[in-house]
Formats: sequence, C-alpha cells, structure tokens
Amino acid sequence: MKDSDTVYLLDSSIYIFQAWFGYPDHFHDQAGQSVNAVYGYMKTLLAQCRALRPKYMLAAFDESLFSGFRHQLYPDYKANRALPDESLARQLQLCRELTELAGVCCVGDAVYEADDWLALGAQTAKSAGLRCAVITRDKDLAQLVGEGDLWWDWAKDVRRDHRALIDHWQVEPSQIPDLLALMGDSADNIPGVAGIGEKSAQALMSHFGSLEHLYSDLDAVLTLPVRGAKRLHAVLQASQDQAFLFRELIRLRPPPDALTLNQLECAPVGQDKWLDFISAAGLGAEFKNLVNRYYA
Repeated sequence: MKDSDTVYLLDSSIYIFQAWFGYPDHFHDQAGQSVNAVYGYMKTLLAQCRALRPKYMLAAFDESLFSGFRHQLYPDYKANRALPDESLARQLQLCRELTELAGVCCVGDAVYEADDWLALGAQTAKSAGLRCAVITRDKDLAQLVGEGDLWWDWAKDVRRDHRALIDHWQVEPSQIPDLLALMGDSADNIPGVAGIGEKSAQALMSHFGSLEHLYSDLDAVLTLPVRGAKRLHAVLQASQDQAFLFRELIRLRPPPDALTLNQLECAPVGQDKWLDFISAAGLGAEFKNLVNRYYA
C-alpha cells in the first residue's frame, strides 16, 4: 500500500488501553500523576507515523462507554468492563491531544463508538476511490475490509487482507456481524445463541449467508450435514429476536456527521511544538526523548 492511495484508520483506544495495562506505573508527570498509558501510546503513535508517513489518517477514541446507543438496546452490553478512573480519563485526553499534534484527525463522542467513527472514515475513503488500512486488534473492525483493504494488528504485526480474513473466519468480512451474533463475543459481553459455537456458526453462515436467509428457511437446518442439527434447529427457533439484536450491536453504524477527505489529510506540527506541549503538560524527559528520536 502507498500512503497516497490509502486512508489509515487508527483504533486509538485499543492502543491506549494496551499501554495502560502493559507499561509499569513508573511514568509520572511533574505533579506525580501516572502517565504510563500516555507514554506507551505516544511511543506507538510515533512509530506508526514514522513507518507509514500517512497522507490520510483518522484516529477514533471511545468516549461512549455506557452512554452509547448500544446500551439503550442492550443494557448488558460491555457490562464486563469498568469505566476509566480519573487517572486514566486524564491520560485518554492527553493521548487525543498528542494525536492531534501528530496532525491526525481525531473523532469520538458519547453516542457512537470508535468503531462507528472508523466506519465513517472508511465510507469517506471509498467515496474518494481510496483503500483503507484499519489499524486495530478488534475483530469487529474486520467487517470494514473490502477488496484492496487491510486489517492490521500493529502490536503483533498481523496483517490480513480481504482474502486472508475470509480464510481466517470462513465467512466474508461483511458477514462477521451475523457470525458473531450466533457464536457470541465475550469481549463485548454478547452471549450469542446458547449452544452455538464458532464451528456451528461458520457452518450456518456458509450455507445460509445471513440471519435473514437462515430464519426464513429454518427447517433447512434439520437437513444440514452437521452434528446436532436437531438441537441447532431448536435453539435457533427459540432465539430469533436475540440473534437479530446481537447482530445490531455488532454491526457498525457510521455517525450522520459529514467527514471529508480533506479533513483526513495529515498536518503534523514541528518538533518545537511537540516539545512545548510536553513541557506545558508537565511530562518528563522520557517524552522529550521520544520526540527527539522521532525527528533525528
């Protein structure tokens, strides 16, 4: 992929939380407050900017924990997660400010999740005839990957194009919401249809293609060459409303806002402004070292 024909879609919150849990709590600002997540995220962000030199990039932040529209549909959605405490909330804001310094368009609000905003970015890219590279480790975002696009787990350097995602999931990326609605997604506290695992869900999607086709011809499940077809038929019959609800939670819903390609064009600031920000935020010498190494 060339940076000029690719829009990079960065799932920033993934990498902030990765740094929060992965870096020891010995990074502090001048006030003694923890900034380990800021340090780890900034290190990753600068590495990404150095390697990609992106012309177009969008960074999305999760600001809708327990306030988004999905919680209105299903109160138990992501109930297995805790709200950020005051320390992490401050670090999340600093990470967004650092991303803006890198010249990257930042989005996020209290209704839509980061994934939804990245879906809007993908729409903007495709409208302009450009490809997408989704930088994340979130399987839900694979549904954005079409021909020519890329799903990229940066930390593990796992890259999957459209064909590789089909090989991995045994369904088209666009069918992942239907697949996960059946098998569940423990990361988001979505239980799926009781008694249906990954293999059964893949077999059903391979044959029917969508929940609509599955439930419009449910008796055909009884004729499938799969183990426990009669049991599958029974649990599906009892769980139709749940399955469609779970798919609605997993499907991405781009916000109604307009997002232009010009907004996604990167406009990084110079080294001096980085250093000024670090001083003003009370961040230590290790942050200045990251910047100086980036510009070296």
